[in-house]
Amino acid sequence: MIPRHIKELILKDDMGFANFPVSAFSAPVYNPKSHYKELTRRAYFRALLVLRHYIKSISDHYFGIEQNAKNIDLFMMTPSISSPSGQGSDSEAIPIVFGKLNTFLVDSSQFGFEPLLMNGFEKVYCYLPSMRGEDCDNRHLNQFFHCELEIKGKIEELVPIIEQYVKKLSATLLLLNNIIDRISQSPNTTKEYLNKILNTNKFPEISFDEAVEILIKNNKNDLVNFTDKGRDISSAGEIELMKILNVKTPLWVKNFDRNRVPFYQKPDPDNFNKTVNADLLFPPIINGSFGGEVLGCGERQENEKTMYESLARQGIAPGPYEWYIDLRRMPNYKTTSGFGLGIERFIAWVLGKHDIKDVIIYPRLKNVITYP
Repeated sequence: MIPRHIKELILKDDMGFANFPVSAFSAPVYNPKSHYKELTRRAYFRALLVLRHYIKSISDHYFGIEQNAKNIDLFMMTPSISSPSGQGSDSEAIPIVFGKLNTFLVDSSQFGFEPLLMNGFEKVYCYLPSMRGEDCDNRHLNQFFHCELEIKGKIEELVPIIEQYVKKLSATLLLLNNIIDRISQSPNTTKEYLNKILNTNKFPEISFDEAVEILIKNNKNDLVNFTDKGRDISSAGEIELMKILNVKTPLWVKNFDRNRVPFYQKPDPDNFNKTVNADLLFPPIINGSFGGEVLGCGERQENEKTMYESLARQGIAPGPYEWYIDLRRMPNYKTTSGFGLGIERFIAWVLGKHDIKDVIIYPRLKNVITYP
């Protein structure tokens, strides 16, 4: 599953940690004033950096070589954020002033992908920072790394690519045996869950409606956010759902309420109040560790009329998105689908960490001065 030349490099780097005691790899409590000093001396960060390096290496190999997707270097500022404030927004944008221009830091690369797929490419991807403005907590960073892929095609074509990607990541991490032994909160459990992924043919799936019903049936109504525009399941609700179902592999939850997801997701042809989308939830490997949504995907709207309708339903002015809608009027437009995986969320999950700040080299946090 892992190319021999990459496997040899992984094993060689991993062996470099074999003779060091586990006790030398404790993660420090994050302190923005002294973090730069910890980076110079903590074995934990040396191991984390190697792990992150090979996650990126295998991502580039899988998408760039095996999937023949083209890696795109994209912009870091945009007037058209992918999650504008509205009913379906799942994040907060970071506004900036650039000269006389009011614009935003990029929260996703998706809008940069779609025009390129009209120019002869079948798949494009990136592995870049994304910036979001909500308050930081153990699940959220203001700057995180985002592996994103957009394909010319429908969600049914995308899902197998995603599942194989998660398996590639799992196989890579299992080769980092000495590193896992030193920086995972529960090394044997990490390996157990990674092996479960590799031995699973297809990840289980349920509908969003089924997920809500399961939580209500188990008296967990407080973990579902009910509004007049639709429903959300909280992060705690996602974890409780997997606990109730006793799942030990990632779980797909699909077809969310239309008004509670970004406007560009395609309405379900069988129910216009639902969308053609899915989140991939990961079960915590130990009690209290990171779990829930790590990856989201969807099929994009191809009809300008329903796009305007979705914007109106969510109270979003169409002005900044007229260019995006105009793509649908072009004769060479084809349906696209895409996903984004939060790298730090995946690493926090696999290492059994509680706090996502423990798995990024340079945290960037709202209202906190950090060096460098």
